[in-house]
Amino acid sequence: MIKFSNLLRKESPEAVQDRLLCKAVLAGNTEAFSLIAAKYQKRVYSLGMSFFKNHDDSEDFVQDIMLKTFSALPKFRGESSFSTWLMRIAYNSAINSVKRKREFVSAFDDFEIKTNDLTPEERQIQNCVKNAIRRAVNDLPEKYRICIDLYFFYDMPYADIESVTGIPVNTIKSHIFRSKKILKTELENQGIYGQEESPEYPVLFKLNLAYDM
Repeated sequence: MIKFSNLLRKESPEAVQDRLLCKAVLAGNTEAFSLIAAKYQKRVYSLGMSFFKNHDDSEDFVQDIMLKTFSALPKFRGESSFSTWLMRIAYNSAINSVKRKREFVSAFDDFEIKTNDLTPEERQIQNCVKNAIRRAVNDLPEKYRICIDLYFFYDMPYADIESVTGIPVNTIKSHIFRSKKILKTELENQGIYGQEESPEYPVLFKLNLAYDM
């Protein structure tokens, strides 16, 4: 249930409109949800295209997300903007669909070093570094994790991330910069430095962590 007392802070016109539409839907006005769907379907479709790369699957994705959003609306507490809440549903659903189908995997998970020069021990080091990065990314605050995941692991440009998340480009850049600093510090604390001659260097290079910030 929406806690409208949480929304006493200054809201944007878009947030006010969303709040009123949500309130109308919860009061039984299902036509109000049609306005919500029309407002956000393009953004959800863009996210679907980023993950599924084809029109039909992306259209199905939009329908699925709108149904999930409608069903989950009574659970929307208003602790974040409605657009952020909806896109979080869409993003998580896309990630889960990708994992189930195993057709499109994270660019990071699929990142391999094409070389025969590494010893078994060095390959083990690379795998350990990949696992360390994966854990470190998962420990990032959600607002950072979404941006760095879409930017590095799904190779989405800033403009596309903005269109599917609603986060301004400058904020996305800031989140990615802060994420890289956090990841670099965490990996350095684990003794992973990314020297160019080391076997872990190419893995760190994927996140531009092999260079000083």
